[in-house]
Amino acid sequence: MAPATKETLTEVKERLDQLLLQLMDDLEALKVKREQLNSLIEKGWFCLSQSRYSMGNKFVSSLQYEQDMVPSVCVQGSTSEDGVTVFQVENIESGHGESGKSEEMREVETVGAGDQVLRLRGHKSTTETPKHPKTEGSQKPRPPPSNDPLRWFGVLVPQSLRQAQSTFRQGILLAAEVASLQSNIDETRKQYRALLTDKHRLQSQPVCA
Repeated sequence: MAPATKETLTEVKERLDQLLLQLMDDLEALKVKREQLNSLIEKGWFCLSQSRYSMGNKFVSSLQYEQDMVPSVCVQGSTSEDGVTVFQVENIESGHGESGKSEEMREVETVGAGDQVLRLRGHKSTTETPKHPKTEGSQKPRPPPSNDPLRWFGVLVPQSLRQAQSTFRQGILLAAEVASLQSNIDETRKQYRALLTDKHRLQSQPVCA
Protein backbone atom coordinates (compact mmCIF):
# COMPACT_ATOMS: atom_id res chain seq x y z
CA MET A 1 0.00 0.00 0.00
CA ALA A 2 2.76 2.41 0.92
CA PRO A 3 4.61 2.26 -2.44
CA ALA A 4 1.36 2.78 -4.42
CA THR A 5 0.44 5.80 -2.33
CA LYS A 6 3.94 7.20 -2.66
CA GLU A 7 3.91 6.77 -6.45
CA THR A 8 0.52 8.45 -6.77
CA LEU A 9 1.65 11.35 -4.64
CA THR A 10 4.81 11.68 -6.71
CA GLU A 11 2.83 11.73 -9.93
CA VAL A 12 0.56 14.43 -8.56
CA LYS A 13 3.56 16.53 -7.56
CA GLU A 14 5.09 16.14 -11.01
CA ARG A 15 1.87 17.23 -12.69
CA LEU A 16 1.65 20.20 -10.34
CA ASP A 17 5.16 21.24 -11.34
CA GLN A 18 4.33 20.90 -15.03
CA LEU A 19 1.15 22.93 -14.68
CA LEU A 20 2.96 25.60 -12.70
CA LEU A 21 5.65 25.95 -15.40
CA GLN A 22 2.99 26.06 -18.10
CA LEU A 23 1.05 28.67 -16.15
CA MET A 24 4.13 30.88 -15.77
CA ASP A 25 4.88 30.63 -19.51
CA ASP A 26 1.28 31.46 -20.44
CA LEU A 27 1.18 34.43 -18.07
CA GLU A 28 4.39 35.78 -19.57
CA ALA A 29 2.99 35.34 -23.09
CA LEU A 30 -0.27 37.00 -22.05
CA LYS A 31 1.60 40.00 -20.71
CA VAL A 32 3.52 40.40 -23.96
CA LYS A 33 0.42 40.07 -26.14
CA ARG A 34 -1.55 42.55 -24.03
CA GLU A 35 1.24 45.08 -24.38
CA GLN A 36 1.26 44.52 -28.13
CA LEU A 37 -2.53 44.94 -28.26
CA ASN A 38 -2.40 48.19 -26.31
CA SER A 39 0.34 49.44 -28.63
CA LEU A 40 -1.75 48.61 -31.71
CA ILE A 41 -4.81 50.38 -30.31
CA GLU A 42 -2.79 53.49 -29.48
CA LYS A 43 -1.20 53.46 -32.93
CA GLY A 44 -4.58 53.04 -34.62
CA TRP A 45 -6.16 56.00 -32.81
CA PHE A 46 -3.08 58.10 -33.50
CA CYS A 47 -3.36 57.35 -37.24
CA LEU A 48 -7.04 58.27 -37.12
CA SER A 49 -6.22 61.59 -35.49
CA GLN A 50 -3.69 62.26 -38.23
CA SER A 51 -6.32 61.50 -40.86
CA ARG A 52 -8.83 63.86 -39.25
CA TYR A 53 -6.19 66.55 -39.09
CA SER A 54 -5.37 66.25 -42.80
CA MET A 55 -8.91 65.63 -44.14
CA GLY A 56 -11.01 67.41 -41.53
CA ASN A 57 -13.19 66.10 -38.71
CA LYS A 58 -16.39 66.00 -40.77
CA PHE A 59 -14.73 63.86 -43.46
CA VAL A 60 -13.52 61.18 -41.03
CA SER A 61 -16.46 60.48 -38.75
CA SER A 62 -19.54 58.30 -38.43
CA LEU A 63 -21.32 60.50 -40.98
CA GLN A 64 -19.46 58.60 -43.72
CA TYR A 65 -20.64 55.17 -42.56
CA GLU A 66 -22.63 53.16 -45.09
CA GLN A 67 -26.33 52.77 -44.33
CA ASP A 68 -26.16 49.07 -45.22
CA MET A 69 -23.06 48.46 -43.11
CA VAL A 70 -22.36 44.80 -42.33
CA PRO A 71 -19.40 43.23 -40.50
CA SER A 72 -16.48 41.96 -42.56
CA VAL A 73 -15.20 39.55 -39.89
CA CYS A 74 -16.72 37.42 -37.17
CA VAL A 75 -15.33 35.70 -34.09
CA GLN A 76 -15.94 31.97 -33.75
CA GLY A 77 -15.43 30.20 -30.42
CA SER A 78 -14.87 26.48 -29.99
CA THR A 79 -14.27 24.45 -26.83
CA SER A 80 -11.75 21.63 -26.84
CA GLU A 81 -11.95 18.41 -24.85
CA ASP A 82 -9.75 19.97 -22.18
CA GLY A 83 -12.33 22.70 -21.61
CA VAL A 84 -10.25 25.44 -23.24
CA THR A 85 -12.15 27.90 -25.42
CA VAL A 86 -10.33 28.92 -28.59
CA PHE A 87 -11.37 32.06 -30.47
CA GLN A 88 -10.75 32.48 -34.20
CA VAL A 89 -11.37 35.47 -36.45
CA GLU A 90 -12.95 34.56 -39.79
CA ASN A 91 -13.67 36.75 -42.78
CA ILE A 92 -17.26 37.11 -43.95
CA GLU A 93 -17.77 37.05 -47.68
CA SER A 94 -20.24 39.65 -48.87
CA GLY A 95 -23.60 38.14 -49.73
CA HIS A 96 -22.88 34.72 -48.19
CA GLY A 97 -23.80 33.25 -44.83
CA GLU A 98 -25.05 36.45 -43.21
CA SER A 99 -28.06 37.32 -45.40
CA GLY A 100 -30.60 37.22 -42.59
CA LYS A 101 -28.44 39.26 -40.27
CA SER A 102 -27.63 41.73 -43.02
CA GLU A 103 -31.32 42.31 -43.79
CA GLU A 104 -32.06 42.88 -40.12
CA MET A 105 -29.21 45.38 -39.83
CA ARG A 106 -30.43 47.20 -42.94
CA GLU A 107 -33.92 47.45 -41.46
CA VAL A 108 -32.61 48.86 -38.19
CA GLU A 109 -30.44 51.37 -40.02
CA THR A 110 -33.37 52.46 -42.20
CA VAL A 111 -35.63 53.02 -39.20
CA GLY A 112 -32.90 55.00 -37.49
CA ALA A 113 -32.48 57.22 -40.53
CA GLY A 114 -36.23 57.89 -40.64
CA ASP A 115 -36.30 58.86 -36.98
CA GLN A 116 -33.48 61.29 -37.64
CA VAL A 117 -35.50 62.94 -40.41
CA LEU A 118 -38.48 63.27 -38.09
CA ARG A 119 -36.35 64.96 -35.45
CA LEU A 120 -34.88 67.37 -37.98
CA ARG A 121 -38.30 68.34 -39.30
CA GLY A 122 -39.96 68.51 -35.92
CA HIS A 123 -39.49 72.27 -35.61
CA LYS A 124 -41.54 72.90 -38.77
CA SER A 125 -44.52 70.63 -38.36
CA THR A 126 -45.40 67.88 -35.93
CA THR A 127 -47.47 65.98 -38.51
CA GLU A 128 -44.92 66.07 -41.31
CA THR A 129 -43.42 62.69 -42.14
CA PRO A 130 -40.56 61.79 -44.43
CA LYS A 131 -41.74 61.21 -47.97
CA HIS A 132 -40.81 57.93 -49.56
CA PRO A 133 -41.38 57.14 -53.21
CA LYS A 134 -44.23 54.68 -53.71
CA THR A 135 -42.97 53.19 -56.93
CA GLU A 136 -39.71 51.37 -57.13
CA GLY A 137 -39.38 51.98 -60.85
CA SER A 138 -38.52 55.64 -60.35
CA GLN A 139 -35.72 54.83 -57.94
CA LYS A 140 -32.21 54.50 -59.24
CA PRO A 141 -30.56 51.21 -58.39
CA ARG A 142 -28.07 51.65 -55.60
CA PRO A 143 -24.60 50.30 -56.20
CA PRO A 144 -23.57 47.42 -53.96
CA PRO A 145 -21.73 48.55 -50.82
CA SER A 146 -17.98 48.40 -51.05
CA ASN A 147 -16.21 45.66 -49.14
CA ASP A 148 -13.45 48.09 -48.23
CA PRO A 149 -14.58 50.61 -45.59
CA LEU A 150 -11.90 53.03 -46.80
CA ARG A 151 -14.14 53.73 -49.82
CA TRP A 152 -16.64 55.36 -47.49
CA PHE A 153 -14.21 58.22 -46.92
CA GLY A 154 -13.33 58.83 -50.56
CA VAL A 155 -11.25 57.38 -53.34
CA LEU A 156 -7.94 59.00 -52.46
CA VAL A 157 -7.52 58.62 -48.69
CA PRO A 158 -4.36 59.52 -46.79
CA GLN A 159 -1.84 56.85 -45.92
CA SER A 160 -2.52 57.39 -42.22
CA LEU A 161 -6.10 56.17 -42.68
CA ARG A 162 -4.87 53.02 -44.40
CA GLN A 163 -2.41 52.47 -41.57
CA ALA A 164 -5.23 52.86 -39.05
CA GLN A 165 -7.28 50.21 -40.82
CA SER A 166 -4.34 47.80 -40.99
CA THR A 167 -3.50 48.40 -37.34
CA PHE A 168 -7.03 47.75 -36.09
CA ARG A 169 -7.25 44.58 -38.19
CA GLN A 170 -4.07 43.32 -36.54
CA GLY A 171 -5.59 44.27 -33.20
CA ILE A 172 -8.68 42.12 -33.87
CA LEU A 173 -6.53 39.08 -34.58
CA LEU A 174 -4.39 39.72 -31.53
CA ALA A 175 -7.46 40.22 -29.33
CA ALA A 176 -8.67 36.75 -30.31
CA GLU A 177 -5.27 35.32 -29.35
CA VAL A 178 -5.39 37.12 -26.01
CA ALA A 179 -8.88 35.76 -25.29
CA SER A 180 -7.81 32.20 -26.19
CA LEU A 181 -4.72 32.46 -24.04
CA GLN A 182 -6.73 33.81 -21.11
CA SER A 183 -9.14 30.87 -21.41
CA ASN A 184 -6.19 28.48 -21.38
CA ILE A 185 -4.80 30.14 -18.25
CA ASP A 186 -8.15 29.87 -16.47
CA GLU A 187 -8.39 26.17 -17.28
CA THR A 188 -4.81 25.58 -16.12
CA ARG A 189 -5.56 27.30 -12.82
CA LYS A 190 -8.64 25.12 -12.38
CA GLN A 191 -6.59 21.95 -12.96
CA TYR A 192 -3.88 23.18 -10.62
CA ARG A 193 -6.37 23.77 -7.78
CA ALA A 194 -7.88 20.32 -8.30
CA LEU A 195 -4.45 18.64 -8.21
CA LEU A 196 -3.50 20.66 -5.16
CA THR A 197 -6.58 19.33 -3.39
CA ASP A 198 -5.61 15.78 -4.36
CA LYS A 199 -2.11 16.36 -3.06
CA HIS A 200 -3.39 17.49 0.36
CA ARG A 201 -5.75 14.53 0.49
CA LEU A 202 -2.96 12.06 -0.30
CA GLN A 203 -0.64 13.64 2.25
CA SER A 204 -3.27 13.39 4.97
CA GLN A 205 -3.80 9.66 4.42
CA PRO A 206 -2.14 7.42 7.01
CA VAL A 207 0.76 5.35 5.74
CA CYS A 208 0.58 1.67 6.57
CA ALA A 209 3.79 0.11 7.82
